[in-house]
Amino acid sequence: MGMNWYYRLLLSYTPIFFLIISSLIFVLFTSLNRASKDQYLETNRAIIRQMVHYTDANLQLIERNVVSEMYRNETLQSFFEDTPKSVYDYFLIQKSMRELASSFPFAVSLYLYDESTGEFLTAEGRYSRDTFGDVAYFTAAYNEGGKGWTDPRDYRPADRDRTERVVTLFKYYPYASGKDGAFVVNVHVKSILEQLSRLNRNAGDSITILDRSGQPFAAPSSPERATTVHASSPYTGWQFHVESVLSGNFSVLSALSNIWSLFGLTVIVLSIVWFTVMTHWKFKPIRTIVGKIGGYTAHGATGSGGKAPRDQLKWIEGAIDHLPEKSMDYEQMQKEGLQLRQRNLFHDLLIGNRTLTDLEWQKQMESFGLPHAYERLAVVVLEIDRYARFAEQYNERDQYLLKYIIEAAIRELVQSRELFIWQVWTQPRRLAVVFHLEGRHEPHRDTIRHLCRALQEWVRDHLELTVSAGIGDVVDSIGRIADSFRSADRNVSFKAVFGMNALIDQEAKKTKEGGEQFNWLHALLEMAHHYRRESAEWEDKLQHIFAELKRTLLSQADLANLLNNLVHQLQKAFGGFSREFLDVWQEEYVGKFRKIADHAETIDELQEQTMALMRKLAREIEQERINRRNQSVAYQIKAYIDRHYADPNLSLNQVSDRFGISPKSVSQLFKEEVGEKFLDYLLQVRFDRATQMLRETDEPVQSIAEQVGYHHVISFHRAFKKQVGMPPGEYRNLHRQRP
Repeated sequence: MGMNWYYRLLLSYTPIFFLIISSLIFVLFTSLNRASKDQYLETNRAIIRQMVHYTDANLQLIERNVVSEMYRNETLQSFFEDTPKSVYDYFLIQKSMRELASSFPFAVSLYLYDESTGEFLTAEGRYSRDTFGDVAYFTAAYNEGGKGWTDPRDYRPADRDRTERVVTLFKYYPYASGKDGAFVVNVHVKSILEQLSRLNRNAGDSITILDRSGQPFAAPSSPERATTVHASSPYTGWQFHVESVLSGNFSVLSALSNIWSLFGLTVIVLSIVWFTVMTHWKFKPIRTIVGKIGGYTAHGATGSGGKAPRDQLKWIEGAIDHLPEKSMDYEQMQKEGLQLRQRNLFHDLLIGNRTLTDLEWQKQMESFGLPHAYERLAVVVLEIDRYARFAEQYNERDQYLLKYIIEAAIRELVQSRELFIWQVWTQPRRLAVVFHLEGRHEPHRDTIRHLCRALQEWVRDHLELTVSAGIGDVVDSIGRIADSFRSADRNVSFKAVFGMNALIDQEAKKTKEGGEQFNWLHALLEMAHHYRRESAEWEDKLQHIFAELKRTLLSQADLANLLNNLVHQLQKAFGGFSREFLDVWQEEYVGKFRKIADHAETIDELQEQTMALMRKLAREIEQERINRRNQSVAYQIKAYIDRHYADPNLSLNQVSDRFGISPKSVSQLFKEEVGEKFLDYLLQVRFDRATQMLRETDEPVQSIAEQVGYHHVISFHRAFKKQVGMPPGEYRNLHRQRP
């Protein structure tokens, strides 16, 4: 009997045993949670330090290249010389500015200033101080001198109404030795933020940059329970902040971890004491306790007390299930950090921000677990054709999916040929692929060309889109990989003349090189002259311009410049047109031409869309000339009435015979252009003259009636009273009595 109760007593303490185990498990879980959070935050710190390094390196690269171009680029230096310059000279300078801007990692806009002429030059045109939109900032900077990169400011190009947020670098020319002019570089804040967002692939994190005064570059995002990790730039003085929403998942358990640990320790100590005391208690007290436990159990069977152990066990089960998920999250963060370091390294190598020796390259690739061996290297730049349509057709998630499929297709193609590649998106529309070539892959160019063709066919057949490819030079060391990338990037830009789904290498370029330089500026001027005169030759002239340009090497920037010059020539040609036509030109057609310049990727697209718009505009010009002719005839009729109002036979039929127009057309044309009916205007002229003579002369009413076209004085009396409201004699007496 005693031993039976003893065992029952021991079994009654089983819930306490489970409570101890649960406390130990939760303490272990909270410890792991704290360690995961610390590692997560440390990873974020490493990422934001990389962002600071990436931003500083790119801005320093821009500054070095600007200074270098000021010393080396003779085309840019010619802008500050006192020699006369033609339109073609300015075109070459602007082209050099665009090429320089396209070589920068961020989206930039440049302009030059010549102190001797007071003239500003941008990639879009020339401006004086009175017309240049950025003159307020420039005047202050020119007087004070540039001191590195500015904080974000509003920049408005001269030919646009909207402003853009930019950071600016100001340099005197010649650099460090004079003040003959200035070179100004504006980096778009939006471009910096987009590049950093692409570096940070964690969709839950928000990136904020604060300038030297603590103001954000863009509107800040402050999600609830976000943890901020920040770093400062020693180069610009800016503050970089990353607000991580994911870290909030750790906060609840972390806040309770110390309290729960203390509680668990207390439970363990009390449980040990409880087991020891109650097990060695006297039998009689045990019976009493057993009875009380029995009563409590009976009460708990119908009350709410019996639910507590089940709810607690469910909570423990959920916590244990959550532990592997946290471990997988930690592994995923480690993997993403490794991928981010790979992308940053590959990107820096391609754009020339960083160079490595072969030994350094080997160590880096081994740390990533990737092959490093090669005999030759070559870069291919792939560009998604019709990217504006691609961005409109697919949402951001589908765009990432399609880009991933393109990357996977390239990997499968090269694996079947025992090739190793690495790839990185240098722009939203451009993917750079680096090939590690061995001796068995010779001839190297044929191997790459064959792979590119196979990829283009696969993408066209399976993804309902096309990609163009530019093949760069084959180089013999990782230190020259930037040269191969630049040539590939430049080659793919020539798809403007090669068309969509093009494959462009040095051999393809030779088919467009070597011809005589076509002076399309003069041809545009001549075409605009014919267009203004509505000569049918304008269409042949424009078709000839496009035909000639197809035989030369042109980039998309050259196409945009061509269309901007066309708009400029048309703007000058329309100088003598009516205000109404010029309003239609500005509000409807200029914007459409700008849109074509921004979105046309090939010269065929540009030709098709431009010709259609020009034909529509030609119909507007034809209607404008008809309106002007009608207005001229209407005012000739008005002048005829002013001269012959005294003719009693003056009528609508007489005027129609005089001008060779039907009476109905005369009436309609006069009403539309003058704003009054023919008869109303004739009566107004006659009675204005009659009232003047009644006021100022003593001539009889009969004589006045004859002088304003009335044979019968009675008819004059009737018409005068109807028009003026009183008879002629009463009108004369009334106005003669006035002082």
